[in-house]
Amino acid sequence: MSHDADQDFIAAAMPAFINEASEQTHAIESLLLELEEQPDNRELLDNLFRCAHTVKGSAGIFGLNKVVDFAHHVETLLDKLREGDIHLSPELSTLLLQCNDQIKFLVETASDEAADTADQKDLRADLVIQLCAYIESVAAAAIPADALVLSHTPIMTVWNISARFGADTFRNGMDPLSIAKYLKVLGRVKSMVCGMDAVPALVNLNPETCYLSFVMALESKASREEIEGAFSFVADDCELDIKAPESVEQKLVRAIENMPDTPRLGDMLVSVGAVSQNKLTEALSHQELTMPAASGEKPKIGNLLEASAGVAPEVVEAALNKQQKARETTVGEENRYIRVQADRLDAVINLLGELVIAGAGANLLARETRNMALIEANLHMNSLIEEIRNGTLGLRMVPVGETFSRFRRVVRDTASSLGKEVNFEIVGGEAELDKSMVEKIADPMMHLVRNSLDHGLEPPQERVAAGKPPAGRLVLSARHETGAILIRIEDDGRGINRERVLQRAWNRGLVEPGIVPGDDAINMLIFEAGFSTADQVTNLSGRGVGMDVVRRNIEALRGSIKLHSSPGRGLQVDIRLPLTLAIIDGFLVGVGKAKFVLPLGSVVEVIEAGGQNVRVDATGRHCVELRGAVLPVVRLRTLYSVESTLPDRTSVVVVSSPRGKYGIEVEVLLGQQQTVIKPLGRLFKTLRGISGSSILGSGEVALILDVVSMGELVTAEAASVSVSV
Repeated sequence: MSHDADQDFIAAAMPAFINEASEQTHAIESLLLELEEQPDNRELLDNLFRCAHTVKGSAGIFGLNKVVDFAHHVETLLDKLREGDIHLSPELSTLLLQCNDQIKFLVETASDEAADTADQKDLRADLVIQLCAYIESVAAAAIPADALVLSHTPIMTVWNISARFGADTFRNGMDPLSIAKYLKVLGRVKSMVCGMDAVPALVNLNPETCYLSFVMALESKASREEIEGAFSFVADDCELDIKAPESVEQKLVRAIENMPDTPRLGDMLVSVGAVSQNKLTEALSHQELTMPAASGEKPKIGNLLEASAGVAPEVVEAALNKQQKARETTVGEENRYIRVQADRLDAVINLLGELVIAGAGANLLARETRNMALIEANLHMNSLIEEIRNGTLGLRMVPVGETFSRFRRVVRDTASSLGKEVNFEIVGGEAELDKSMVEKIADPMMHLVRNSLDHGLEPPQERVAAGKPPAGRLVLSARHETGAILIRIEDDGRGINRERVLQRAWNRGLVEPGIVPGDDAINMLIFEAGFSTADQVTNLSGRGVGMDVVRRNIEALRGSIKLHSSPGRGLQVDIRLPLTLAIIDGFLVGVGKAKFVLPLGSVVEVIEAGGQNVRVDATGRHCVELRGAVLPVVRLRTLYSVESTLPDRTSVVVVSSPRGKYGIEVEVLLGQQQTVIKPLGRLFKTLRGISGSSILGSGEVALILDVVSMGELVTAEAASVSVSV
C-alpha cells in the first residue's frame, strides 16, 4: 500500500482512536482518585498500568510519537508503582493526574500540530523532569546490587504471531502494514511471511476488501499483553494467535483445551498423547481392583495416572476442566458489547417515533371499520411496537454514576485550590437516564458542584468554629420518581444567606424595596441573570454568570430545579428530569377541539367536577373537595382560552407534582396512548405549562402538558376562589 493510502487510512481511523483513548484517560483519572483512598490495591494499580499502556500502544500504531514518548515515562513510573518500588503519595497522585491531562491534550489535538504551543511543550518537559525524578529516586535508593530481584527482568522470547485480518479491515480505516511496523518497535522481527491464500483471482478482487494475513517471529522482551495491544483497534476484524515456545506439558494442556468435548478423562489423555492406551488400561484395571478408601470412593483415575504413568498434574487438571465444561448443560455467555454511532441510534429512535404515530393511525382506522379481526391484529401490532419502543429506548439508557464519577477530579482540584477539605459521596449512581440527557446535564451539574464548593462549604477553621467537623460533606445522589429522575446535590455548608440575597435583589431592582417574598422565592433569586452575592471575583465565581444558564439548560430539558436551604446547615439542590426526550406513555384528554397529553406516570386518578356551576378566577383556578381535603384545580378551557361549550359536568384529572397533588379540569377523557414528543417552535417557548407537542394517529396536533410548571402556576399566590363539592 502506498504512503498516501496509508495516511488516508490513519486519518479515517483517527476519530475511533481519539474516542477510545479518551475513554482510557477517563479511566486513568477515575483509578487514580480511587487509589488515593486505597493506595495499595494491586488490582487498581494493574488496571491503571494497563490503561496507560493501551493508550501508548494505540498511539504507536498511528505514529503519534509525542503521545508514545510522553506516555512511556508515565508507564515506567506506573510500573514502579505497581511493583511497590514507589508509594502513591498525594503529591505523586497530583503529578500523575497532570500527566493524564497532558496525554488527553495530546490525543485530542493529534490532528492539529499548531495546538501544541510552546507553553504546552514547556509544561510537558517539566512533567517529564518530575517523572524522571521519581524514577531515578528508586534507582538511587540504597539497595545492594546483589539484592536486586532478577525475576522481574523481562526475558527475551521469540513470539510466533499469526494474524488474519477480516474483509472489512480497510473499510474500518485500519492498515495491517502500520501494525506490522509498530511491532518492529517492540523487538526484532526474525521472519515474516505474508499469507496470500485468501486473495482471489484479479477479476474478482475488490480493492476495498482485505484478504491479507501474516505470520511473524518476533524476538522481544515484550509481554503477550503488550503485543496484543498492537492489535487492539482491529480486535473485531482480526483472528489473532500469539504463541510463545511451549513446554511439553503446555502443549498437552493446549491440545486438551482445543479438542472436541469428550466425556471420559482417559480418552482425552490418550488422544493428545499424554499417556499410552496400555498405561491407561493398566490404571483402569488397578482402579477396579483397589479397595474403596475410607470415604467409600475408589481412587480417581487422574490420581492413578499421575502416580503410575507420570502424567503431569497440570495436564490432568486441564482434562478435568474440559470434562466439567462438557457436563455443563448451560453456559452463560459473557457480556458482549458493540460500539454504535449515536446518530445511527438517533435515526432508529426517530423512525420508531414515526412508527408509533403510524400504528396509532392504523388502530384508529381499524376501530372505525368495526372489523374485530382487524382490530385485534392492530392491537397485536401495537403491543409489538411498544416492546420495540421499550427495548430501543433502553439502548439509550446509561447509569448516571458514570457522569457523577467525573466530578471526583473537579471536587479534588477545586477543594485543594480553595484550601478546603471535602468528603465527596455518590449515592444511587446505578439509576439510569437517557444518554442524551446525561450529556446535556453534565455542564449544569458541574457549575452547581463548583458553586457548593466555593460558596457553600466553609474553610476548615470556620467549620470548627461553628461546631462542625473540619471536612465538609458533598453528596451527589439520584433516584427514580414517577416518570422522572431526581438528581440531588447536597452539602453541609453555610446555606443561602437570604437577607444578603434580598438586599442585593432590592439594590438591583429585582424586587421592589421593602417587599419580602417567601423563602423559596428569595432562594430562586440566585438564578437571575447577572446575580451574585460574592464580594470579589475569583477564578471560580463572582461574576454573576452561570446560575441563570443552569436553570435555562435544565428547563430546556423539560426539567425543573428547586432549592432547599437551611442557613448554617447546608443547601440541597433538587433537579427533576424526564427519563427520556423521545417517547412517553401519555393520557389523552380533550377541551373543545383541542387535545392535550398528560404524562401517564403523573396521573393519580380522575374525578367529576361541577363544570359551568363552578366559579373560577381569571386564570381558570378553583378548588374542589377530595376526601376531606382541598384540591387546587386549573380549568384548561379558561387558562388557554379554548373555544368550547362548557358542559354541566366535567372531569378533573388528579396529578402528582413536586408541589403536591392538584387537578386539571378537562371536558373529554380519550384514554392512554404512546406519545412521541416533538419540540415546540420558538413562538411557543414561553408558553407556561406546555413542554412539547405530539402528532396523533388522526394527524391532529396535541400539546403535552408540563405537570411541574403547571403545578407551580396552580399553587402560586391564588386569588380568592371558591370551593365546590
